[in-house]
Amino acid sequence: MISILLPVRGENMHDNHPSLPEFKNVSLEDSYVLDIAVHPGLLTLKLDLLLLPRHPRYRAPLPGERACFRPATVVFSSVRALHWTGQSVVKAAIDASGSADYGSVDALITLDKDSYKILGDWGEIIVQSEAPSMSIDPSPTD
Repeated sequence: MISILLPVRGENMHDNHPSLPEFKNVSLEDSYVLDIAVHPGLLTLKLDLLLLPRHPRYRAPLPGERACFRPATVVFSSVRALHWTGQSVVKAAIDASGSADYGSVDALITLDKDSYKILGDWGEIIVQSEAPSMSIDPSPTD
C-alpha cells in the first residue's frame, strides 16, 4: 500500500492532511530544512516550519514576518534501514541574513506500514522506521 502523507509541491495542502495529528495544519513544502542528521537508529530533520492558520500554535505574523514559522524537528526513530541518494549535490542556500537552509520537504510518502520516502532538493531518503513524529519548539509567548 502506498499513501501520501504530505503532498508533492503544487497539490492543495489544505485538502491533503496527513494521518498523524502533529502533521496537520502545517506546510512542509513551504518550510525550510535547516539540518538533516542520521545516527544509528535515528533520522532527524530540523525545520523552520510553516504553521497554517488552523494550527493550534499558529499566531499572526509579526511586523516584518511573512508567515508563522516555528523551529521544529521531525524524528524517525527505531530506524532499521536507510538509503539516501542525491547527497553529493546538496549545497545549502544562504539568505540575505546569512541563514542557511537546504530547501523544503517536497513530499513525505508512506510506502508501507514502516517504510517512508522523503523527497527534497537535498535528495531522496527511503527509511524503514517507526512512524515519524514532529515536535514544535515553544515560542516565547507559549
